[in-house]
Amino acid sequence: MYSTSQLQSITGLDATQFESFVRTASIILLAPRFRNRNALLAWFTSLVKETYYYTLEGSNLTLSSFLQSIIDKTQDISPKFGKQTLQALATKNVSPQDLADTLIADLAKAKPTPRFFIIDNFDLLQPTDDVNEFFYYFAEKLPKGLQFVLNSRNLAIEPWHSLARSERAVVLADDQSLDGGIFDPEKAQTPHLEVYGLSGSTVYVNGLPLTTWDGPLPKHLFYYFVDHPMVTRDEIFETFWPDLSIKEATNVFHVTKRKISERLGFELTSYSGGFYRPSGQMSVHYDVHNFEELLAAGTSDDEEKPVIPNEWYDAIKLYRTPFLSGFDMPWIERRRQQLKQAYVGALIGIGRMHKAVGQHDDAISFYLRALREVPEREDVHRELMGLYTAQGLRDKAEEQYRMLKLILRRTLDISPSKMTRTFYKTLLGKDPE
Repeated sequence: MYSTSQLQSITGLDATQFESFVRTASIILLAPRFRNRNALLAWFTSLVKETYYYTLEGSNLTLSSFLQSIIDKTQDISPKFGKQTLQALATKNVSPQDLADTLIADLAKAKPTPRFFIIDNFDLLQPTDDVNEFFYYFAEKLPKGLQFVLNSRNLAIEPWHSLARSERAVVLADDQSLDGGIFDPEKAQTPHLEVYGLSGSTVYVNGLPLTTWDGPLPKHLFYYFVDHPMVTRDEIFETFWPDLSIKEATNVFHVTKRKISERLGFELTSYSGGFYRPSGQMSVHYDVHNFEELLAAGTSDDEEKPVIPNEWYDAIKLYRTPFLSGFDMPWIERRRQQLKQAYVGALIGIGRMHKAVGQHDDAISFYLRALREVPEREDVHRELMGLYTAQGLRDKAEEQYRMLKLILRRTLDISPSKMTRTFYKTLLGKDPE
């Protein structure tokens, strides 16, 4: 059933592995932070003829409005669908379990009988207690041969973590999310905090986005704590309130720290030994930390046999936007520049390794990516000029030099260095323009 060449390129699983992974699951969810989520959804929609596909619409859907929407849409395919569920919805104080039973009964009567029932934009359904109760029971009772596939931009940790532990649900490609995701059934069921400083400056608490901060200061201090896992009070005060007295800064600090705890629902830090440290009340997943660890893990002192470290490839995938784009505090701007240089260093390093093994097109691709970040780097322009010339593309090499000359004049009001001009003359046999 799952024999398609697309599957392994999307998920990293071959057809046999995939079928084994999802065999017992009633509900298949696509990991929200998985970058190929839409490609995976498209693959599912092309699987078999008996696939029902529905995109949720509206906002803040309740369990009742969700089921009503499912019925309305499915009646376009099976006109008599939903009779028992509609009767249950009209009943006062109907339980989530009764609604699950009636929907399963209606699904059994649908023509054609669905093999997959795909729901897109599933995050429009609010994760309330009655919704959780419905899916706990629904996943247990759904008959074999029918699987629900849910595509959502956000997933609350419950009920899906518990259902994954019981193998009634799987969160597909969650292992390719940050730190292996948060729905691994082998992981402890603890609070999860996901922080993305290199991907849109987003924060998720137990799978759901945190969007209200009660002002910019709590958000800034929150990111500072996450980025500085061990910091003194003096360092905090110097960063945020250098012009306030100790007493004034202390008052503002504790009020701001309390607001952070109220937003998260737990304490982010604890104080011991003169330092504010992670409290340990939650599992923290931080993309910047992962980015720096991957770069360090891929660094090798052995340069005799250039082997491109997989860790560097993984690191540059994490760098999707500049650090905390849109924030303008001095510490953030310094950190942003530091991380940008680390990213550029990885791109150039990968480019040089591709060049060393004769993979010139790949080398050019990574050098061009580096120049998008640091267009004034003469050494990278020289590398490109050399590669273009080696491929017989003298015109492109000359164009690269002219581009460098224009960039340096516009941004720094200087001309290319003597080294670059000499390189150009040696490479192309004529004086630079």
